Amino acid sequence: MKVLILLLLSISTQAQLDSNILRGLSLDQQSLFKERLEDFGLLANEKNPGPRHGRRSSSEDTLKVLAGLQGDLEGEYLRKAQAKLGACQGNDCLSQVRGSRRFEDSSGAKHCYPYTNCEYYRCMEEKYQCMDVGIEYFQNLAKPTCESYVANISKGLFSSLGEEWIYTVMVCLQKGLFEECSLRGNCPTSESNEKTCQHITEFTLEFHPGCYINSGVGICKLPLKDQINIWRTVGPFLTQRERVEALKVVKYCLFGTPIE
Repeated sequence: MKVLILLLLSISTQAQLDSNILRGLSLDQQSLFKERLEDFGLLANEKNPGPRHGRRSSSEDTLKVLAGLQGDLEGEYLRKAQAKLGACQGNDCLSQVRGSRRFEDSSGAKHCYPYTNCEYYRCMEEKYQCMDVGIEYFQNLAKPTCESYVANISKGLFSSLGEEWIYTVMVCLQKGLFEECSLRGNCPTSESNEKTCQHITEFTLEFHPGCYINSGVGICKLPLKDQINIWRTVGPFLTQRERVEALKVVKYCLFGTPIE
């Protein structure tokens, strides 16, 4: 009977999940995987149930995390950026424009600079105009997802570890784009930025899992309630391709399966 139930669960799961995601999993593992995906609201065609209510964590803990991240961005990380791009005149290279940080290099060019808020993505959209070429990554995925995380923090849905993870991931993702586009120069602007916007989207999809797994204590080591609320926060904004990347992270957390 147990084998029959697991087989039926396997068939149901395979109808909704890419077969590559299930590759290498036993029937018991497939059952657990599907159970977690239901908890997280990540199954295809499933209505996302929304985050679970939780307790309000210590704002003092969060402030310490933010201070540490901001201190690095305005200190050691900034010095590395200056060493690569050149320091602007007067050595005061950071400015704030409509909530986003801008870094000015030695040539006077300004770059969107990472920080502990979501305005980085507004800056990137203004620079690359990806919406104009039909690529909605900054406007309809990155920025609203980031803002939803912050809104759910204010509702007390995450533990102190969860809040630390969210802000550390926020900075990790922004650093990844800053390094790819500004430090390595792999995101050139042109009259039509379609190719560059496609590159940015593909790069971030591949970069995301590393930030999720390695930031803070890592998503795999967070309390289950935090994990549920994290995936239910991001779930409504995922495209099918982005959902596949999310499933890879869940699979890694459950079974240690390498992310390819």
